[in-house]
Amino acid sequence: MLEQMIMILRLQRKERFGVIHAHGFTSGLAALPCKYIYGVPVVITTHGTELLWPRRLWWKDPLELKLTLVFERFVLHHCDVVIAQSVGVQRYMMRIYGDDLEGKIRIVHTGVDHQKFLLPPKRNGPHQILFVGALSEIKGVSCLLKAFSAVHDEIPEAQLALVGSGPRAQEYKKFVKDMNLDSSVHFYGPIRDDARLLKLYQDSDIVVLPSNVGGPVSCTVLEGLSCGKAVISTDLPGGLHDVLADGSGILVRPEDDANLALELKKLLTDQTYLDTLETKARRTVEEHYTLDSMIDKLTSLYKELAS
Repeated sequence: MLEQMIMILRLQRKERFGVIHAHGFTSGLAALPCKYIYGVPVVITTHGTELLWPRRLWWKDPLELKLTLVFERFVLHHCDVVIAQSVGVQRYMMRIYGDDLEGKIRIVHTGVDHQKFLLPPKRNGPHQILFVGALSEIKGVSCLLKAFSAVHDEIPEAQLALVGSGPRAQEYKKFVKDMNLDSSVHFYGPIRDDARLLKLYQDSDIVVLPSNVGGPVSCTVLEGLSCGKAVISTDLPGGLHDVLADGSGILVRPEDDANLALELKKLLTDQTYLDTLETKARRTVEEHYTLDSMIDKLTSLYKELAS
């Protein structure tokens, strides 16, 4: 944080920029000296908080979280504008950090490059379910593996592709082996090649993110919708609910592998239902979540603050 603070002050003396947009509380705190020394407005986008997580998933002990909350409130109440990616994100921020934050919150929806994530329809190949994210219980990987095991019992040709890495990867691989699913569950690790990732999206029928934590809008969910795929996620406070609750995707309860399995089986056995969700998915992104619309809103905000 101290390094960021010094870097920002040096850059300001050199570049004389008109707005600082920080992502996260540490970067926001590092930007505040520039605000008070040079009068530069500070915008901060937050990316969730551990206070929304189930207690068993907390990384920090309760005392540390209390101290963190004091720190986060200080940063948010001293910046000029707080970006919330959806109404749900705005609600939980006010609940956690105080109603007096309402006056400085602006809603700017997360955007996805809808031209890049525009794919031709899947033509053939086995049914495939795609997960993209950290291999951890924060993202609900155990729930997904249990649900897929039930799906595989009835639809043995179904495949599950997991993209990402995490501290429990070996544990998940052991579970797959113990369940005799080695030939049906594929661990791809982190993928940084866009072409490979897009090919996996194209070959998939469903994108699933059974997260156990609430928070901002997930890029995986938006990418899946933009690719015209049926998307399933969990009904939690924040952006996931806001994006999918209107019928553009499916929401299930966290850690409810039985219900998740039912939804997966329904999609894989009812082509009309799958086609309907695929059409809604792409339309939702085009109408609300394009990268261009996000850039336009941010540009307008920057001009307002810098004037």
